[in-house]
Amino acid sequence: MAKEKFDIIQSTCIPIQIDNCNTDLIIPARYLASTTRDSKFFGDAFMHDLRFDAEGNPVADFVMNQPEYAEAPRKGVHEIIVGGQNWGSGSSREHAAWAIAGYGVRVVISSSFADIHRNNLLNCFVLPVIVSKEFQQELFDSIAANPQTEVKVDVPNQTVTNLATGNSEHFDINSYKKYCLLNAYDDIDFLLSNKDKIEAFEGKEEVTSESQENIETPATPLYVEASNEAPAEEPAEEVAPIEVKAKESEPFVPKKLLPIDRSLAKFFFLSLITLGIYGIVVMTKISAEINTVASRYDGRKTTNYLWVLLLWSWLTMGIVPIVWSHFLCNRIGNELQRRQIPYSFSAADFWLWNILGSFVGFLPLVYIHKLMSAMNHLNADYNQKG
Repeated sequence: MAKEKFDIIQSTCIPIQIDNCNTDLIIPARYLASTTRDSKFFGDAFMHDLRFDAEGNPVADFVMNQPEYAEAPRKGVHEIIVGGQNWGSGSSREHAAWAIAGYGVRVVISSSFADIHRNNLLNCFVLPVIVSKEFQQELFDSIAANPQTEVKVDVPNQTVTNLATGNSEHFDINSYKKYCLLNAYDDIDFLLSNKDKIEAFEGKEEVTSESQENIETPATPLYVEASNEAPAEEPAEEVAPIEVKAKESEPFVPKKLLPIDRSLAKFFFLSLITLGIYGIVVMTKISAEINTVASRYDGRKTTNYLWVLLLWSWLTMGIVPIVWSHFLCNRIGNELQRRQIPYSFSAADFWLWNILGSFVGFLPLVYIHKLMSAMNHLNADYNQKG
């Protein structure tokens, strides 16, 4: 991917107001088999199945095909995407970041990002900027009123400004990644920029085990001097993330251990004995547990299952519980991927095994088994790491 120094980026924007825009939408899975790293190839694949129909014709209703936003990014034009909440969810594929960078986008603004995708963007020299939901909506409104609205992203000062209203917000970025963006460094470039210091350090006389006992350990980590473009006031330990020994942290101790031993057999027999009451209790607990495990990361909150069942189910003739289950399963699947737990689960399991499987009779039990197994994995990981 092209490496260009970041400073102040002022540009018109492409508004892609899709919440939970996952990496499969950003780049379809069939492109993942390609071995090329040609940026244009992946740029052409960006949002492909939303931009084009099955015959390859542009979809007129999609924002990137509308005349105001169809022009490919260039200096000052469409270098910024304003995306919906939870941008880059789903699979952790790096190809999604390649596609965004290959299309020419330099900044993606959203109120929340999937953690892995956010890091992938930074590694591909695309800046992910997190703003409040209110500021995000203000940007969408300003762009809808005037597609020529410009947004200014000041990387040195870490501010994003809506030039239509004059409102600004501060955004956070890892100091090491900020330093690399300001200097157009990837991780290898950063090391090479300090080649002389590294060689000088390695060239010192080898310290024997006896003499090493008499040497005091430095109180601060090794400081690698920044270039003239690095902020002068930046602390040494933040500019140079190279540290010989990491400080040990206290182990995480949850206030309450979440259950990790739910089984299909227990669920089936106790639900049968209690005329379904046990199943309602378990689903209600799962709705609370996913909030405990995931809310601080994805900023979402799953509605209590008992509330959905008692109120919304009969008011909507059973439609809301179906929608609720769809989003619950997707949320569980996203959290499994965020935590890099090798267990596959998503809303597809709900529709395949529970909805379509109900025509066979016993297949919904497969869905219950997968749901409880997924939560067992998540709860075990939470009990250990938080």
